[in-house]
Amino acid sequence: MTLKELQERQSWTLEQKIDHSLGTIEAFVSRMGGVDKVYVSFSGGKDSTVLFHLARIIYPDILGVFCNTGNEYPDIIRFVRKMQADGANIEIIRPKFTPRQVWAKYGFPLVGKEISYYVHQVQHNPNNKIAQLRMSKDTQFGISEKWKWLVNEPYAVHNVCCDKLKKEPMHRFGKESGRYPIIGTMASESRRRTKEYLKNGNCNYFDSESTKSHPLSIWLEQDIWDYIAKNNLPIADIYHKGATRTGCIGCGFGAQFADDTRFRTLRTHYPKCYDMVMNYTNNGVTFREALRKVLAVNRLYLPDEEPKNLFTDMYNNDNVRGCE
Repeated sequence: MTLKELQERQSWTLEQKIDHSLGTIEAFVSRMGGVDKVYVSFSGGKDSTVLFHLARIIYPDILGVFCNTGNEYPDIIRFVRKMQADGANIEIIRPKFTPRQVWAKYGFPLVGKEISYYVHQVQHNPNNKIAQLRMSKDTQFGISEKWKWLVNEPYAVHNVCCDKLKKEPMHRFGKESGRYPIIGTMASESRRRTKEYLKNGNCNYFDSESTKSHPLSIWLEQDIWDYIAKNNLPIADIYHKGATRTGCIGCGFGAQFADDTRFRTLRTHYPKCYDMVMNYTNNGVTFREALRKVLAVNRLYLPDEEPKNLFTDMYNNDNVRGCE
């Protein structure tokens, strides 16, 4: 598969993409041996909600698996419970560790997955060749000058929280149940996912290290919203409160960008959740202290530490709720 071919597929109409996704799901279920051999990885977010809706068109009782990491918006939990009550076949699983425990043991998720992993490698073993590579100025595989200061911080930085809180529980469920996942990620979401799709050449992965299906691979963000509108599809309320993403509420990946509003949204609607996350610690340092320094690199502030301006009163007067 070439990038041009992927872009051609991404330019298809929504109806073409729907047909393609339905065919992908049907082919995967057939190859795996039936609907009892698969499950939809259901996060409660808009993408997986669209995927689950598509899968249930063909297989109304297909299993959706939701991992309650302890780091979700209350709106997501309510949405999943509502779908269960309305008859959707959803099983809820949990990780072995809480977010607080993962961050305390492994480190904070800051800047991005790649940078966090590189920083971890240097912090873990600063004298080996990998560490020298990460700190080099002459390689594309190094830490950018902007973030090298993180390696000398008194707290650990790591990208492992997603693995511990989401991937490991899902892998464990798949192994114990004998089921294979149908996942709602898109190639357009990152260079890594684009590269993965181009290498495989289609949405079903039968000959890779892990057998799985990605029926939305050729979809774009706008396709998701168009599908939701077209089908009048209910989504979690947090999207109507300003959230553009519904991953872990305390994730620091990408928070350093000026247009990222995740922590403002969290503090506005769930101040107790916000305070809880800010008080997670690693090596005696709070996440608040670590995130404050990361944001400061781009002259940004935590929402409750911003200098007063014309908009301060507007945000302070918003209705707020606790962490439910």
